[in-house]
Amino acid sequence: MIAKITRGERAGDIAAYLHGPGKANEHTYTIGNVRRSGGVVIGGNLGRDGHTDGATWAADLREAVSTRPEIRKPIWQVSLRTAPRDRRLSNEQWRDAATMMAQRMGYQEHPWVMVRHGDDHVHIVVSRVSDTGQVWHARQDFRAAQSAATALEKHFGLVQAPRQKTPGRARVSEKTITEKQQQAAVRLGGKRAEALAEFLEAKRFVDLSFPTPPRPGKAPKGSRTRQSPEVMRPPVRDHRPERGFER
Repeated sequence: MIAKITRGERAGDIAAYLHGPGKANEHTYTIGNVRRSGGVVIGGNLGRDGHTDGATWAADLREAVSTRPEIRKPIWQVSLRTAPRDRRLSNEQWRDAATMMAQRMGYQEHPWVMVRHGDDHVHIVVSRVSDTGQVWHARQDFRAAQSAATALEKHFGLVQAPRQKTPGRARVSEKTITEKQQQAAVRLGGKRAEALAEFLEAKRFVDLSFPTPPRPGKAPKGSRTRQSPEVMRPPVRDHRPERGFER
């Protein structure tokens, strides 16, 4: 059994979706051997069993939510789907499963309703705010729902579905991870090579346009010649007597 969780702000939105045709006309239910479009209420604690319109139970949830308007995303929803090769559960069995889910999750005292679609899955919609203003915080709800789904599989003798470790994250094989790492390394190496080529080209352009001037006091390389050291000669003295000092 696979459990998927969503949260929302307005009960009317999820009610309209569950009792509508769905994104690809996949929402159907059977009454009197007649297949109809939409969903039908088959359980919960609101006394709305048999309803094929969500307006009444959405109003029930809104009334409870209105007692704590500061609570964000007060509408909690979980879908329960059996495996393709599992047997078909009756409405009574789904009701038992939903009651077990409510007890394990901890929202049994909060307003909740269950809508069935087809033979293989149902939706449970809960107000996280009770009629008395108590809040069900639904902490660790993903882990708790996975554990509850496993318990339901064992109780009803259903096929055990694979479990995800984190919500919304599919399992990835080591081969896929290795291939992604290699692709990332190739892309990174290509970027580094391009950056190095651009740097070298820019440096060559600068060297040609602005050659480095020779250092002061030093001749450029290749123009230096060997010179013999200058011969030190004593200074020439002028022995002529200066005027005014003649004898």
